[in-house]
Amino acid sequence: MNLRADDGLPMSQRSSEGVARLLRKAILDGRLQPGQPLRERALAEELGISRTPIREALFILQGEGLVGLTPNRGATVRTITATDIAEIYALRAVLESHAAATAAERIGEADLNLLEEAHHRLERIGAHGSAPEQADADLQLHATIAKAAGNQLLRTMIGQVHAFTVTYRSQYPYSPEQVRRANVQHRAIIDALRDHDAARAEELMREHVSWSRELALTHFTE
Repeated sequence: MNLRADDGLPMSQRSSEGVARLLRKAILDGRLQPGQPLRERALAEELGISRTPIREALFILQGEGLVGLTPNRGATVRTITATDIAEIYALRAVLESHAAATAAERIGEADLNLLEEAHHRLERIGAHGSAPEQADADLQLHATIAKAAGNQLLRTMIGQVHAFTVTYRSQYPYSPEQVRRANVQHRAIIDALRDHDAARAEELMREHVSWSRELALTHFTE
């Protein structure tokens, strides 16, 4: 299954959540490839646990869009298509523009400081970082905005679509020009949040996600 031996789970992590965390990491860093079968028996033997937490973990990852479950065929790592990308970014545009507008109305200095830290991290990583590093830093900034909105259900929904997005983003690094444009857009969004300009923050976030969508679609053909 391409899981390193040092990924074995200690007793305290042999739950469905622990297994899901392990498999999620292996999917995102490319050790488990799109279309690769995820057989319960083989995973259970490799990790030294029963099949029950494996099965539950696969259901968790199915809900995140990372794993496909097919009757009589079992689980496979999800293969992302152009249609998937278009749909997930359309959903992100709706959810995250609303989160930005809501956050602008209530954001405090603590969350603004977290946003600045996330933005500086993105700038430090730049185009020299790996695709997974870029993806993690980018989505950390977006997740911070979702948190600042103060709506737990909205935050959960955004987290779910981010889990799907990071699968794609972890495979394709941004070029120096793409990094520059993303940072300019993020800077403008943060400034709108700091000014408590809800309409501006909403508009900028929608434009940013739309730009990201068009960039993502260049990597896919049906």
